[in-house]
Parts: sequence; C-alpha cells; structure tokens
Amino acid sequence: MDIIPFQRILNRAVGLAPDSLASSGIRLALKARMRETGCTEKEYLALLRTSDKELYELVEEIVVPETWFFRDGKPFELLFEMSSGRKDKDFRVLSAPCSTGEEPYSIAMTLMGAGLKSFRVDGVDISERALRKAKEAIYPENSFRTKLPFYAERCFSECQQGRKLNKAVRDTVRFFSCNLVDSCLPHGRYDVIFCRNLLIYLDEDSRKCLASMLNEKLKEEGVLFVGHAEMLPIFNDWFTPIRKQGTFALRKGKRKVSALLQNSSCAAKDYSPDTAPNSNRRPVANSTLKHVVQSDLHRVGLSPVQEQDHPAATKEERGPDDSAELTLDEIKKMADMGRILEALKMCEGLLLQSGPDPDLFHLSGLLHEAGGNIPMAEEFYGKALYLEPDHMESLVHLSLLLENRGDLRKAEIMRNRVRRAEKRNEAG
Repeated sequence: MDIIPFQRILNRAVGLAPDSLASSGIRLALKARMRETGCTEKEYLALLRTSDKELYELVEEIVVPETWFFRDGKPFELLFEMSSGRKDKDFRVLSAPCSTGEEPYSIAMTLMGAGLKSFRVDGVDISERALRKAKEAIYPENSFRTKLPFYAERCFSECQQGRKLNKAVRDTVRFFSCNLVDSCLPHGRYDVIFCRNLLIYLDEDSRKCLASMLNEKLKEEGVLFVGHAEMLPIFNDWFTPIRKQGTFALRKGKRKVSALLQNSSCAAKDYSPDTAPNSNRRPVANSTLKHVVQSDLHRVGLSPVQEQDHPAATKEERGPDDSAELTLDEIKKMADMGRILEALKMCEGLLLQSGPDPDLFHLSGLLHEAGGNIPMAEEFYGKALYLEPDHMESLVHLSLLLENRGDLRKAEIMRNRVRRAEKRNEAG
C-alpha cells in the first residue's frame, strides 16, 4: 500500500508530520476503514478526497488517546502553587488536546484542592469518541497509574466499570470538539494552557501556527505547559521558560515586533465553541491580518465585535452634546460594546477637540480595519506615522495591509522601518 497520498491528506486535515506516526499504524487504520467502507485502496483515496465524514472517521481511527490522571505530576504541583490563595473571579484553564478527560479533570481537582472557588476548565479535542468518554467520566484502573494527590482521592466513587468522578468536579469542566490546527478554540483568553505532547506530531508550519495561537489565547503573564520534548525554539519569540525541574512550563512575555512580521503565512480561524460547538469542524477562515487586529484591539482594551451585534446609542443615551467631554477611554469603552461606527465618530470628535494625535489616529485605523474599511485604515495609520515616524503598531499594521493587497515592495519598506525602529528602541 502506498500511504504517501494518505499522509498528505492527513497533513492538510490535522497538520500531522509525515514521519510523526509509524507507517504501520497508519496502514492498520487505513485497512480498518477500507474494510468498513468496502473500498479498494484507489476507491478509498477518492472517498477521502470528497468526504469530510470519512476523513473524520479515519482521524478517529488513528488518534490513540494515551493519558491518565495527574500524568507527569510536576506540572500539577506548579499549578497548585500558582493558584493557591488566588481570588480571581474568572480563572480559566485550557486543556488541549484533552483526550478522554483525565487531564482537564486533574486540573479541576488541583484548583479545587488549592482552594479556588470560582474557575473554569475547558477541554478540546478532535476525537468525538474521546470526548464522549470524557463526559461519561467513568475510568478503568489504567487511568490511575499515578498516585492521586490527597485532595483528589475523595473525588471518585467505585462503580462496576471502574471509578466514577463525582459531579462537583465534572461540573467545572466543559468539553468542545474542534481541530487545534485550525486555530479553533473557545472564545476568550486563559490564565493557564496545557498543550502537552501534540507539537511533536505536527509539521513545522502547523507548529508555528499553533504556537502563535497559544500566545494569543493566553492572558498577559499566563503560563503554558508543554511536553518534555516540546520546549522548542518556536516559543522563544513569546515565552520565557520557568526554571522548575520537570514542569516544562513557559511564561508569556512581550513578543518582539520583528517576529510578528514573520507570521503572515499562518492563517487564523475564527470559531467560538462557546456558542456553537461544531462536530463537523468547519471553521471560517480569516486572514492573518484579522488575527493581528484582534490581538491589538485586546491590547488597547477593545473587543473585536461586529457592529450589528449592538445598536448604536440613542441621542438620549449620549446626552445633548458629549463632544466637549470626550476621552480616549470613553471611545474604547464604546468600541468594546461593539459600537464601532459610533466609536469612530467619537474619534473624529476628539481629534477636532484636541488636535492631531498619533495614538488616536492609530485607534481610528484599528476601528476602520475591524469594520472592513481597509483604505481608511491605511490612511489613518499613515497619519499616525506622519506625526510619529516610529509609531510601532502603525508600522506593523500598515506593512500587513500592504502585503495583504499584494504591494510587496512597500510592505518590505515598512518592515525595514519596523526593524530600524525596534533597534532604536532597544538602544534607547
């Protein structure tokens, strides 16, 4: 059997590197699915190219969940230390991929043991079968290869099939079906992300895209746990290793702007399982440009919400004449409510009131870009750069806009300006 064309399909579907899985394992999975569908090798290859459902079944056949409670215990010890005494009202942790649930449930028990009263754990995985087992939360003895911490021992009860996790722990974890390589994750950002033993199976491009997405999904100073073989150079642009033996943890820091410009080939996807879990995994592709815009809106305190999601404020809500009292914080608040058009009008009013300002021009550019008016976005970034030639954010966004519309020469000029500006900033 020639497995190369099948490997190519799997690479496109889930980012698997051709040499990451034993060819014998792929052959066994292919033979099992060919028996199930009654296809010859040629017929099955044609079926895979036309049927998302069958591709999903093949992925399910190949994915072998290998996990147990409190696997490689040091990360959970560090999580316990980090979370003890915290009073966050929205402490969020992601387990991706979560397999049959042992890891996200271990996270939840750790947070409960550390005394957290309010937290949320999300688990995501590509395998529907694994997620069904996770939701059942009944586990055989093979899932208990590590001695449970004292605070977790009371969380299980004996049952005929093994041990069942109690409802108090189950209720703190939500599960979603999605493909991580398509950058599909629940809406919002996390204090901690567990993404262990996935990157070793991905090709280089998929690794870079996943690393970028994990950075975007982490809050400032958030912590990423990876596998012992995954402390890779691709994380150097964002993260600093936590020097604690056996944890394989990285803390998010400030990313170099010059590194940001290297990601234009990594397309981001927009998918919110919070509102619509999608077992068919058909995320809507957006450009890298939109991904960066959303990141910058978060940085200045805005959320990239569609204008039509919220009605504009009425005249009575705004008052008879707010133009004299406008502030940048008020504009950000308005944009954060999804009132992009009204926020733009407020920007215009503040510019008339206070005069030209590079940060205000940049914010106007972000708002135009979020609303899809790219020519106006370019114009406002240009105005910001006229006043402040080294305005880093405007340089970055303008270079990406230029590249996106195919003006590679001007985009490279902008990149060179970014590099020079960054060197000047480091020297200063």
